[in-house]
Amino acid sequence: MILEENSAEDTHSLTYTIQNIVVKSSLKSSLNPNLELDLKKLSESLINAEYNSNRFPGLFLRLNNPKCVIIIFRNGKLILTGIKSFGDIDLVINRVILEVTNTLQIYIEKELINSTVVNIVITADLFKKINLDLAAIKLENSIYEPEVFPGLVYNCTNPVKSVFLIFSTGKIVFTGIRDKNLIEPALIYLGKLIKRKDLFL
Repeated sequence: MILEENSAEDTHSLTYTIQNIVVKSSLKSSLNPNLELDLKKLSESLINAEYNSNRFPGLFLRLNNPKCVIIIFRNGKLILTGIKSFGDIDLVINRVILEVTNTLQIYIEKELINSTVVNIVITADLFKKINLDLAAIKLENSIYEPEVFPGLVYNCTNPVKSVFLIFSTGKIVFTGIRDKNLIEPALIYLGKLIKRKDLFL
């Protein structure tokens, strides 16, 4: 991906990796609209399941392939975290449906399930050092306290409301975004903004 290209000698490239996709979902059954899951029974039957109702109302189920954590609540609501590929979301939900239906002998309808991405965490690299002291002055809505945290926190509203952690090495952590189609435009916008403000060293 090219951020900006003025000549053969003046190019900035960008690579990024999705580190975490957080998804909320809910198991549904038309036969039992007020679904109640027996989390204790699930925790006793499933490998890599952890449930302690005194500490937290949800059951934690850890999968190794794809590697992720699913939090299952008694009312059927799910939170999926640690997923790194959008293609794995359906795979994980299908696995949860299989485990729940087999263990609790209840009917879950996949076609009734709506899943929503609530956060994507991306790491990126601009491959060029950045002057964070100057960035803290020139970038509005930014916080830089190097004695507390080595990165600059930049609250961005264009092209999407999100948060960037910018490090002097050119590495970036990008979070708060929900639409995968906005990842590249937002990162390109940031790269061009840093260049326009003369923040590259």
